[in-house]
Parts: sequence; structure tokens; C-alpha cells
Amino acid sequence: METQTLDLETLAFEGIRIDFQFNSDKPTFGDLFLIVGFENPDYLPNSREFEKLVELEFEQVDDYFGIRNKTDIGDDIKIWLFPIINGEEVYDNQGPFDAIRITYGVLRNDQKTAKLFKKIFDSINSKLDVTPTIEGKRIENFEEINEIITKTIQYCKEELKVEPGSVKALQLDW
Repeated sequence: METQTLDLETLAFEGIRIDFQFNSDKPTFGDLFLIVGFENPDYLPNSREFEKLVELEFEQVDDYFGIRNKTDIGDDIKIWLFPIINGEEVYDNQGPFDAIRITYGVLRNDQKTAKLFKKIFDSINSKLDVTPTIEGKRIENFEEINEIITKTIQYCKEELKVEPGSVKALQLDW
């Protein structure tokens, strides 16, 4: 993926989003909820596939999922995970879902979050029957994303004059 086709300012503020399209069975909310490590009694799962991702430490945050920040640097949520229907993030929806989206807010998190983003990408890509995409284009390997992350971090430092995840970065409005 060519970084020129992506707006670095938008990526810095809105985050880098990767969609994982489901190739076969589309999960319901009950299936997806297993990512937190237990069943939701109100939404029983049809499949146990998302139990394979428990080690990523996602938690339920409202109707979405996120990995909480355990440090004082950066935003409260390091990585978000959203259920997707017809290319859109859905809220309060039982599914089935066409895809899931992970989002890494570059500006609002320290650079170490990039490693976590790669770990999540690798885990989802290897443990679920999915096709990863960014901006609708298939991702062949994470190096394509890593280049985008590097350029977005550089944009934050050079153009916005802030260190990603810093107090100053968290105060910026878009």
C-alpha cells in the first residue's frame, strides 16, 4: 500500500484501521464476546473461534472491545476492536458481522503500541479465517502497515511537533 494515497494527518488523528473480512462463517456478538475470556450470558456463542484470541487481553468497553492502557502514557485504550457490517462500525448489534476492525490511534498512544498492533494483526490473521484489508485493499503482510505507522509517527513528530502519546499530543484537537 502506498502511503501517499493515505492522508497522514487523518491517520494520526483518526487512527490506522485494519478490517478483517470473514471468509466463511460470520460471527455474532456472542461469538465475538468470547475474545474477553468468557461467555456473555445474554448472547450465547454459535462458535468458539474467538477464544483463540483471549491472550490479546481485549475487554468489553461499552458495545465495543479494547485493550486498556496500563501506563500513564497515552490514551485509556491502546487498540480498539469494532464489529463491522457493510463496511461500517456497528453499535448495539447482535450480528452476524461481515468483519472486525482494529484501530490504532497513532497520535494518542506511545510508539510501543505499534508492536501490540502487529501482534494483534498476526494473531487475528493466523487464528481466524479472514482477509485483512486497509482502505479496501488487501494486506499481504504487516510490513505494508509498518511503513504507514512509521510515516504517521514521523508526521506527528515533524509536522504536529508532538511525541505520540504525550500529554501535549492528547490535548490536540482535530
